[in-house]
Amino acid sequence: MRWLKRFFHFLQNRIRYSHFFTKVLTLFLVAAFLPLFVCSFLLVTDTIRVSGENTAASIRNNFQQTYGVLNDRFSQVKKCADLLLNDPGINQFLRSGRAEASFYEQRTFKTDMDNTIYFIESAQDIKQLRIYVDPTYFYILDSYHYCSINLLTGQNWYTPLDQDRGRSLWLSSKENDLLDQARNVLSSQDTLSYMVKGVDLTNLRRTAVVYQLDFSRSAVEEQLRACLVLDGSCALVVDGDGQIIASSALGNVCALDALPDLDGQDSIQIDGVLYHVSSADFDVAPWRLVTLVPDKSLFSYSDLDQVLLFILLAFIAGTVIFSSAFRFSWRVTQKIRSVVEGMEAVRHGEFRNLPVTGTHDEIDELIDHYNYMVDELELLVEAKYLSGVELKAAQLRALQAQINPHFLYNTLEMINSYAFLEDPQKVEQLVSALSRFYKLSLNHGKDVYQLWQELKLVEAYFEIQKIRYPENLTLKIDVPSSMLQYTVPNIILQPLIENSISHGIMSREDKRGNIVILGQILESTIQLRVIDDGVGIPPEVVEQLNSGKPPERVESSGSRYGIYNINERIQNYYGRAYHLHFESTPGKGTCVTITLPPL
Repeated sequence: MRWLKRFFHFLQNRIRYSHFFTKVLTLFLVAAFLPLFVCSFLLVTDTIRVSGENTAASIRNNFQQTYGVLNDRFSQVKKCADLLLNDPGINQFLRSGRAEASFYEQRTFKTDMDNTIYFIESAQDIKQLRIYVDPTYFYILDSYHYCSINLLTGQNWYTPLDQDRGRSLWLSSKENDLLDQARNVLSSQDTLSYMVKGVDLTNLRRTAVVYQLDFSRSAVEEQLRACLVLDGSCALVVDGDGQIIASSALGNVCALDALPDLDGQDSIQIDGVLYHVSSADFDVAPWRLVTLVPDKSLFSYSDLDQVLLFILLAFIAGTVIFSSAFRFSWRVTQKIRSVVEGMEAVRHGEFRNLPVTGTHDEIDELIDHYNYMVDELELLVEAKYLSGVELKAAQLRALQAQINPHFLYNTLEMINSYAFLEDPQKVEQLVSALSRFYKLSLNHGKDVYQLWQELKLVEAYFEIQKIRYPENLTLKIDVPSSMLQYTVPNIILQPLIENSISHGIMSREDKRGNIVILGQILESTIQLRVIDDGVGIPPEVVEQLNSGKPPERVESSGSRYGIYNINERIQNYYGRAYHLHFESTPGKGTCVTITLPPL
């Protein structure tokens, strides 16, 4: 009784911690179906015997049908061979004992014979027909349909066929070594053969021709599988020694190479399993059809049939009760589930009201209070979002206002110097370039503009630097025209160009260098690269720049803070997935990659 008590506690705990829907359904199922189980069980025990008899009759019928089909197939193969042996034209040419035939006679015979071969192979379930003849007929030998009879010398099965009075022989794929030597249309493991000889009509002791008719073992095995009714059963074709010629390829028995002697036995035990045996010899082939049905499987099949009947009766009787219980449980739990899903959506930032069915029960009151809570939360979140947008806009304006004014001071100083040197042409060029630069950078107060405007800004800035360093700098812009209409935050390339000149190229001994701007469109992003051949950046500085952390101290030029400024502006606009990435080799140069969305 202790195990029963443990089972009761286990069942009680399972029900206690299950869903409400499961509890209600379980209650109705136990109350409705338990009486039906008892009544149906009484019906099952009374009908098992009848079901077992029906199953045995079905097995016998399938066995007889399979035997008839295979016996007809083997008989058809033998009839094809008899057709060849009794054909007057073939007898006249191949079995007359004549001397070597002329080329014309051999080719004429082959042409006529090909029609017969085509008929046999296409209409008689013969996959391939080969004829082994005297090698003097060398004009018809093609190693496919016509072969030299000398190939048969040394075959284990050929000597009895040649010397004995028997005229035919049935071979399995294991016994016929010729299958590996010829271009067989079937694999060597999928071929069964019927060998029949024709003797010399002038010398009955000499074999003049041998016909080999190959047919598919897979077709035989497919028919054997049609004979199977029960799980674990097996159908086989075996020879007189019990060697397996073909099998249904299902079950453990079919994996054996041979069966024990089955003569006079209705049952046999193999690997500890008892099988019922059915067998019958074929009329024309020296083979036997054997089916083995496990005794255990026969009982299981009958029992399963009655269990299915029992389930059907129980289902029909309890359909009305079950459908009512299911509908009631579903309506109640669906309301509760909708509240749970709504609260889960709130956790992920999605606010939605739930429909009220109008039944005015306790769950509808819960849904009404939930909708009120969601409306209040949505108002609070919206207010917080608006304040966050205003804060973000203020941060962007502050970052944009922090662009390093060092460039403006240097340019004005250059204008003053050229004015002092009375070089009005240089002064005019500097003022014009500076005017274009600030006209583009102000952008009517907008935070973003198109990429072609940013490149014009870079060109204006570089024109000023070329006046300052006439022979030292070169700039190359390689950006596809399809990228020029994309929008970018303003003034993101100029600080990088300035950093390449001031800290990269001007730190070289010869103070000369090149800058390249490359553009690339990827699957979901666009990339801009600023590449210079300056002195490079130390690894620890590269690591700090790629981490996105603000600099610990602001240098005199403020270049590192300006780069941090660009990275922060990009991420404030588009998110953390878009940023600057630095790659640098000291002494060789630096590459800065800007990743942006294709907007």
